[in-house]
Amino acid sequence: MLTATQKTLARALLAIGMAGSLSLLLFVEVPGHGLWHRALLDSAHGPIFAAVAVLLLLMRAPEARTRRSAYVIAFIAALGLGILIEFVQSLGGRPGSAFDVLTDAAGAAAGLALWSLFERQRGAHAWLAIAVALAGVTFVAWPPLQAARAYASRAAAFPIIVEFRSLADLRFVTTEGSAAQIVALPAPWAQAPDERALRIPYDEQHVAAMRILEPQADWRGYSVVAADITNPAEREIELTFRIFDATHEGNPADRLNLPLVIPPQTRTTVRVALAAVESAPEARRMDMARIADVMLFGREAQPQSEVYVSRIWLE
Repeated sequence: MLTATQKTLARALLAIGMAGSLSLLLFVEVPGHGLWHRALLDSAHGPIFAAVAVLLLLMRAPEARTRRSAYVIAFIAALGLGILIEFVQSLGGRPGSAFDVLTDAAGAAAGLALWSLFERQRGAHAWLAIAVALAGVTFVAWPPLQAARAYASRAAAFPIIVEFRSLADLRFVTTEGSAAQIVALPAPWAQAPDERALRIPYDEQHVAAMRILEPQADWRGYSVVAADITNPAEREIELTFRIFDATHEGNPADRLNLPLVIPPQTRTTVRVALAAVESAPEARRMDMARIADVMLFGREAQPQSEVYVSRIWLE
C-alpha cells in the first residue's frame, strides 16, 4: 500500500512525463522538409497522445482506473489537451489543425484500448478494445502509408516527373494564386476523350504558377526535359521554366530561368536540353543527380485566362 507521500510523488512523476510528451509538439523542431517529413510530423501526434491518455488514466487511484468511466474521462481530458495545444500553436503563428486534433483523438483511443488489453487480457469486451486499437492505429498510420504509396508511384512513373490524372498526382505539386484543378483537357486540344491536365487560372492579381517539390532527383542518363503545355487564350502567355538542384541557395544566377512563350490557342511541347540545364548556374555545374525543384510560372498582371499543364517528363 502506497503512502500519501508516495502517491503524490507518483502523480507528480506522471504529470512530468505527460508535460514532457506534450512539449515535444510545442517546442521541438524536427529538421527536414517534404511529403515524408510532413506525414511523420502529423502522425507523431498519435503515439504522443496515446502516452498522454494512459498517463492521465494512471493518475487516478488504482481502484478507480479500471472503471469504464475512468477511460472515458482520460480520453476526454487528452482530447481537451490536444485542442489546447492547437490553440497555443496558433498563438505562435502556426495555424491550428483539425486533422491534428483527430490524430490526437485516434492516438488517445488506441493507447487506452491497448492499455485495457494489457490490464485485462481476457475481459468480456476485449474484442471492442482490439477494434478501437486497430481503428486508432490505422488512422494514425494512414498519412505515412499514403506518403509511402506516393513515393512508390512517383518512382514507378519515372522518367515522367509529373502527370495529372487524379488528385493523388498533386501530392508533390503546389500552385500559387487562384486554385488549380485537375480537369478534362478541352476538346480542341485533347488527344483522347478522357485526357486530363492541371488547369491553372490566372488574372491581374494571380500569377499562373505550379511547382514540383521533391521531383525524382537523378536526371543523369537523359538528354531532355519536356513539358506539355496548352494555352487556350487568344493571346500568347509568357512563362518561366525554373529548375535548381539541392545545393541551390536562392540566388537567381544559380539556377535555370528559361523564358518561354506559348502561342495563343496552342498545345505545345517544350523541350529543354539537360546540357543547358546543367550549365545554367553562372559559377558552377548543376548537380544532375540531385535535382530538387521544378517550377513553371508566368508574369504578373496578365489578363484573366488559364493555362493547362498535362505532364513534365524526361527523354
